[in-house]
Amino acid sequence: MGHIRSPEQEFERLYLDSYGMVYGYVRARMGTDAEAEDVVAEAYLKAARAFDSFDPERAKFGTWVTTIAKNCMSSYYRKEHPSYDLGDVPESVVAVEGDQDHVDDALLVRQLLTCLNEEEREIIALKYRDGLRNVDIAESLNMNASTVSTKLAAALTKMRTMLRKDV
Repeated sequence: MGHIRSPEQEFERLYLDSYGMVYGYVRARMGTDAEAEDVVAEAYLKAARAFDSFDPERAKFGTWVTTIAKNCMSSYYRKEHPSYDLGDVPESVVAVEGDQDHVDDALLVRQLLTCLNEEEREIIALKYRDGLRNVDIAESLNMNASTVSTKLAAALTKMRTMLRKDV
């Protein structure tokens, strides 16, 4: 028969299993390691406080904490960077240092992303930067996979249209 874990032990196990994924998600969107660490720490603190409301039938623990972290990032940028926009995204998030082709591509992508709304940018980031499947994106954003596919196609069409017109 299995060992019964206390809620604290279960949270610690889930924390250890999910930390790398949550940190990677946040770090890809934050300017520095320190900012990412602060946001991830805040997200896990909030998750620990609300752990009794976590329902493993509704979402995986990592997905649940990633949603909390996403909200923490939004709060962070509202408080710390009220005028934050895509032009402020650090090159290190999208470019390989020292590779001018990647820097040029990153600038082009950043320009193309400006035609998208926040939800569309998030779907694009989850799909192409994080390499998630549509079903995983759907779970993360609390929508169904066909909606993700539709929104992804629409976002890519907007970007292609902008590329033909302006860039």
